[in-house]
Amino acid sequence: MTLKKDYTPKYIQLSELLRDRIERGELRSGDQIPTEDALSAKYRMSRGTVRQAIALLVNQGLIRREQGRGTFVNAPLAGPTFFTLTSFNDDMRRQDRQPNTRLLTAETVPASEEVARRLELNQGEPCIHIVRLRLADNQPVAQETRYMAYSLCPSLLEDDLEAESIHSLLIHKYHIPLIRTSHTIEAHILSPQEAQLLQVRPRTAAFFVDRLTYTTDEHGERPAVWYQAIYRGDEYHFKVEFEGSI
Repeated sequence: MTLKKDYTPKYIQLSELLRDRIERGELRSGDQIPTEDALSAKYRMSRGTVRQAIALLVNQGLIRREQGRGTFVNAPLAGPTFFTLTSFNDDMRRQDRQPNTRLLTAETVPASEEVARRLELNQGEPCIHIVRLRLADNQPVAQETRYMAYSLCPSLLEDDLEAESIHSLLIHKYHIPLIRTSHTIEAHILSPQEAQLLQVRPRTAAFFVDRLTYTTDEHGERPAVWYQAIYRGDEYHFKVEFEGSI
């Protein structure tokens, strides 16, 4: 299996190649992946490029580094975790539920003071604002809001945002590496407006999620997507999995 001759960054091609080997079972849970030197020699790329590909898979939760031992394939997880970038659709399918998405807002707006601060933009700079209602078996489960710089992905609003995963579009169509996330999850009481949208009684318990996803380029790491969501407490759960002692 060789890398493609196209304009996709080589580290993304390599990460997808390794992901494919994991998904097809060539590399199983607990297997050690080849060293950076071995991958660099096999695919004729720099160690820096290989290191970027490995870092991307580590931050997606597919593999892990063990000090002094090497890099190993992780066991597949049954539900969403805080250290992987999972999609809502995948999470619902793992629960044998049919996911669906309803697009509520898709627009370009000037960055507010808060949006500019979180995404490290200039206030008033154009940014993309997307609001979606996520459903499982036609039952509303979550309301999601995203902001990102318009310059990051100017064509995103032309995509079918009800049928497509935004996360997958950014990585696979627009070749934007999403390398890590920072989550905050809090208890939340639904307002009357939120409860009406999610089809529950006002003041029902829910989860509020605030997530900042980072990308990287030749200038270094920077915020890419600011995501906020309200999840129904009776319809969604979060799973955290730690390795080693805590």
